[in-house]
Amino acid sequence: MTGPHVLISENLAGMRPGLLDRYPGCRFTAVPDAGPLREEYFDAEVMLRSSMGEEMFDGILAHAPKLRWVQITAAGFDWVGGDLFQRRLAEGLLYTRSPHSYNVPIAEYVIASALLHARAFPALREAQDRHEWVRLVARDFIGSTMLVFGTGSIGGEVAWRARALGARAIGVNRGGAAVEGFDRVVPAGQALAVLPEADWVVLAMPLTPENRCFFDAEHFAAMRETAVLINVGRGALVVEDALVAAVTGGTISGAVLDVFEEEPLPAGSRLWELPRTMVTPHTSFRAAGNINRLYEDFCANFDRFLAGELPVGSMRQPDLGY
Repeated sequence: MTGPHVLISENLAGMRPGLLDRYPGCRFTAVPDAGPLREEYFDAEVMLRSSMGEEMFDGILAHAPKLRWVQITAAGFDWVGGDLFQRRLAEGLLYTRSPHSYNVPIAEYVIASALLHARAFPALREAQDRHEWVRLVARDFIGSTMLVFGTGSIGGEVAWRARALGARAIGVNRGGAAVEGFDRVVPAGQALAVLPEADWVVLAMPLTPENRCFFDAEHFAAMRETAVLINVGRGALVVEDALVAAVTGGTISGAVLDVFEEEPLPAGSRLWELPRTMVTPHTSFRAAGNINRLYEDFCANFDRFLAGELPVGSMRQPDLGY
């Protein structure tokens, strides 16, 4: 029996041999990021999309009426849109993310960022640049408190790692529902009340219309002077002017920023020179093991699809975009 035709973004073409062995009745076709749009794509029923450009993606959506399910290799949905896409969703197109592929590297990035600041590595690096032998007293990570905005798959991975190292993990989500792995969870409406408890404030939630620019001057003012902000969610979660004022004015100790409202971050951005701040090029999710995790995520969902079951990782709140 012949299985469905599956399109794969060209940068994932290395998966094809394994997929062909695992699903010998299916056809797997690599699709380049940009043109040409080929007729051989038009009978596809499934797509695994990574770096495929919008023009190519829209072209396939317009000419592949049998396409029933698209899985993206991303943690969030906020970068996907367009009228054609919305129409296909309304017609029943399934759209899922890779639910477990990037949680591990992003959580490791968060813990590494906190430990770097706790052990005063930024200050030690500055002293090295000055050829100065300094004796700095590090902070203890054990006994500290990590406040994680977003208690989903990424936030959960952050929480248990923090607790394994002796820290307390407090989560923040929309309704305050308890989540395994956190010492406690509070609703977003109580975030200002718990910010003074936190040594590390982690933004790991999706970007939605209701939380765009939510982390503002009032939130920074509620933080400890010794606290560090770590943003691995989206740049637009934070009011940039408030962030700059909080760091330069000493309201908070520092920041680690991996996501930005404009990417790549322009060379002239003031964030590059922000004191006590580490800027990284949206790299928290990049790790050698990703390709294997993406493969397993897709296969687990493909098995469900072939069995007539719904794939996991769909939007939980479509009206909010996540």
